[in-house]
Amino acid sequence: MNPVPDTSDAVTIAVLGGTGPFGRAFIREFAVQGVGVRILARKPGPVAARFPGVEVLRGSMLDVAGACRAMAGAKGALLITPVGGNDNTAIELRAARVAVAAARRVCLPHLIYVSLIQPSHPTGVPMLDVKRDIERLIAASGIPWSSLRTGCYMDAWLAFLRPFMKRGFYLFPINSRHRFSFTSEPDVARAATLLMRYGQILYGAVDVIEPRARTLQEVARAYEAATGCRLRLLGHWFLPVLKALQPLAFRWAFPTGASRVGLLDYFDRHDWIGDPDQASKMILGFHPTGMERHLKTRQKFL
Repeated sequence: MNPVPDTSDAVTIAVLGGTGPFGRAFIREFAVQGVGVRILARKPGPVAARFPGVEVLRGSMLDVAGACRAMAGAKGALLITPVGGNDNTAIELRAARVAVAAARRVCLPHLIYVSLIQPSHPTGVPMLDVKRDIERLIAASGIPWSSLRTGCYMDAWLAFLRPFMKRGFYLFPINSRHRFSFTSEPDVARAATLLMRYGQILYGAVDVIEPRARTLQEVARAYEAATGCRLRLLGHWFLPVLKALQPLAFRWAFPTGASRVGLLDYFDRHDWIGDPDQASKMILGFHPTGMERHLKTRQKFL
């Protein structure tokens, strides 16, 4: 007999770290899926205005008491750890430890961690390798958990320096020959919703990525087909400039950007590919969204 999703009660999820640019797409999709969302904010007023219909509590995801208030009575919690500045991963680890402590305290039914696909060996990129460390930390805690490993976020690549893209110039700062797995941002919320509604706990990680890997050139061609705007790839010179700025301007003016330079440098030298079949096999009712379909549904954001 196939499991039947639990629709008897309204499903509420606590989203920790969801007020940033990536979390917004997840929150929008939870609303589409009919899931109630509860988030924490140091200043609830502006955040509540940004997310109509979302329950906003005063607090911080780095405080156990605040995380407990968000998780209390929820069907699950989605954890999005914040990127640390200048390759310092301490804040990510702290956020994970707080989430684990709060989940234990309130007996949370399911902690769902938003991770990144992992090569078979450490990459030397702090913001990549810390995700595996956090997965191990959560697994060792004994709480019910699942990890949704994403690839490159489609919106981030399809709207990179948007004013230049609209004029036909794609300045994404990597070489075009390597292949990457991609994730449609709403798929993260859809996968989390299905896990909660079916009461399915993975106790492990799953790659939530589209069926095919793509080069930067193939991303550009998909964008062209959807928008009719021809793109010229001109960003290969941009990475050396970013690397030169990393220890200088970025260190003080944009520390989280400095952390991302190492990730871009890794992408410039390596493929980054996950298993596209995992999610369909492991999450009941889930089918990943391809980039072409994503573009059709997200054109107003491009």
